[in-house]
Amino acid sequence: MRRQKARFYLLSAGALVCCIMLVTPAAAAPPAVTVETVLEARFKRVAGPQSGGAMVYPDSGSTWFDHSVGSPTVDFDGTTYRMWFVGMHKTDDPGIPYGFAERIGLATSSDGVRWKVANRGKPVLDFGAEGKFDDASLSHPFVLRVGNRYMMWYGGIDGRAGKDVGVGPAHVRVEQIGLATSNDGVHWVRTNNGDPVLKIGPKGSIDAVQATGCHVIRRGDQFVMWYGAYNGVHTIGLATSSDGIHWKKGNGGQSLPGLGGPKQLGPTVHFDGSRYLMLYNTILETSSGGSLWTLFAASSEDGIRWKQALSHQPLLGPAPPGNFGSADGRKGNNHAVHPTKMIVLNKRVLIWYGAEGNKPAEGKLYAPSAIGLMQADFPASR
Repeated sequence: MRRQKARFYLLSAGALVCCIMLVTPAAAAPPAVTVETVLEARFKRVAGPQSGGAMVYPDSGSTWFDHSVGSPTVDFDGTTYRMWFVGMHKTDDPGIPYGFAERIGLATSSDGVRWKVANRGKPVLDFGAEGKFDDASLSHPFVLRVGNRYMMWYGGIDGRAGKDVGVGPAHVRVEQIGLATSNDGVHWVRTNNGDPVLKIGPKGSIDAVQATGCHVIRRGDQFVMWYGAYNGVHTIGLATSSDGIHWKKGNGGQSLPGLGGPKQLGPTVHFDGSRYLMLYNTILETSSGGSLWTLFAASSEDGIRWKQALSHQPLLGPAPPGNFGSADGRKGNNHAVHPTKMIVLNKRVLIWYGAEGNKPAEGKLYAPSAIGLMQADFPASR
């Protein structure tokens, strides 16, 4: 049980985050790439410069991301790629769930392949003030650029677990969504007096333990959020807001229908002006008797009712030997998870994602998670 609890708990925390974005101002018209075009694309791994072909790998010399990195969210302004990510560090603090402290950092790149951690190697968002909803770790950042300002919704952990709210497995940590804003992506200010902007629901609700791991788009003058809900089972919920701070849960507070698999987390949603595309994680059973969390796709006419796409086949195939994402479902369960925003450039779509190995690094107890890149080329006629 300890192994499962310790694995990069962006899984039990609810949801991976990802989206599709063109290199245009945030207030521009819906991107030209259609849902159909993306579904016709075939994704493959891009070899990165870090261990096992990763783009960003844990730094053994770091005091906060020496064990694992993951949950990336990327923005591209036409010149610089900015990736906010979660870093993990083993801790003996009994107040921090799973024994790993998690903080949010920033890496930058000019080509999307070679990354450098910014802010002199320090986190850009650390634990909240004592007594706040995020005073015991941060997870699942999602960054949206609105004009010249960055808005980051993220999961906050306060040390409580299912046993404290009387719902679900006793050990699974409580997570709620907060919002911070920044003008440069490095210096962040918490909004809403440092309180969550999307709280967990009461007993009996889909998000009685966790409301976390969201994806947000601008649709007209409204923010729309798809988020990971957990009450003992992972599902995906919906919320809307006029300002990004005050949210109303939608679909009658129920999980979104039509998605495949026994449980779902990690929504990323693209709207092409008429249809929606969601990439999400569910369980893939392996021939060896294990199970892998990996990426699947679905489409929707309204963003609420979904239909499985790609004949419910994974977006990305098996990892090659020696790849950092060599989890096989028995040793490691994260195959391709927590993908970032898609960047569409020159008939090519780029997605950064998290994956896990199948054996510990030297001196570590568990296999590390790292961040890789997958890409697909659109047909020349598109």
